Amino acid sequence: MSNKKSTYLFLLTASLMLCAAPAHTGEDDFFYRRGLVQYRARLYRFAIEDMEKALAINPSHFEAANVLGKIYESKKLMKKALDYYGMSLATNPSQPDIHYRTAVLYDFFYNTRASSRHYLKAVELDPAHREAHLKLVRHYIVEKKDTAAADRHLSESYQLGKPEGDPILKEADREYGKGNEKSALGLYRKAVKKNPADLAVYFRIAEIYRRERNYRQAVRWLEKVKHIRPDNERAHVLLGDLYFTTPLSHNRKFLIDMAIKNLEIALTINPKNRDATLLLAEIHRSIGQGEKAEKLFREYEKMEAEGD
Repeated sequence: MSNKKSTYLFLLTASLMLCAAPAHTGEDDFFYRRGLVQYRARLYRFAIEDMEKALAINPSHFEAANVLGKIYESKKLMKKALDYYGMSLATNPSQPDIHYRTAVLYDFFYNTRASSRHYLKAVELDPAHREAHLKLVRHYIVEKKDTAAADRHLSESYQLGKPEGDPILKEADREYGKGNEKSALGLYRKAVKKNPADLAVYFRIAEIYRRERNYRQAVRWLEKVKHIRPDNERAHVLLGDLYFTTPLSHNRKFLIDMAIKNLEIALTINPKNRDATLLLAEIHRSIGQGEKAEKLFREYEKMEAEGD
């Protein structure tokens, strides 16, 4: 350990020992408080040692378990993080943000049943938890096939994010209107961080990236929409077009497959989508599947005639 860190830890320990009050705080709390300062200074190795000491003395010290969970999550040691969050919730189940963090980790391990349970608990404990509301949108679409419930949670998350997101969004729109797309793009990205349920902003960001010919970023932002709302018809159609018409990869077969997959999903959502039908027909014609292409062209012409 460097002399600088040694001096820092010596002074830190000395100051905490002076301010610690043995008459009304336990030894576990001393280690927790010292570890918390180390955690905030990103001295994770020392923070882990002190948090583990706090838990060894008091296994019910859920705050120490939370800090350990956050450290291991930041280190991408997801199983360890999940274990410590579980330990924390076993002691104190009334922690909405820890339920949310636990749910995110269960999603990482593809345990959607467990993740959904914790997202629901998070919004039960904190109805203003906009991130948990947003995660529940996908849950109700994929797991429950309940679009009405998905719409409610999306609306709830959107309304909760508006007070912080709207002022930035208005500034972004002003810059966009002036033609300052680079400045607008940065502001739109900031707006999304404040209100991640505002899906219209994702489309605007993707549109700007496409005009800049940054097709990978355009795809990335449209895929974000799909992750939130797997039933978003527009995102699937735009992705189908990007995969088919832009040089995203040298693997042409992969791009064709991705384009077809997205367009077919769009048509599952809405069989009357003319853009998806026409583009899918053109793709099948380009790869020599004339029979499929002709069938789709006839369907498109029928929609045009009927005005669907």
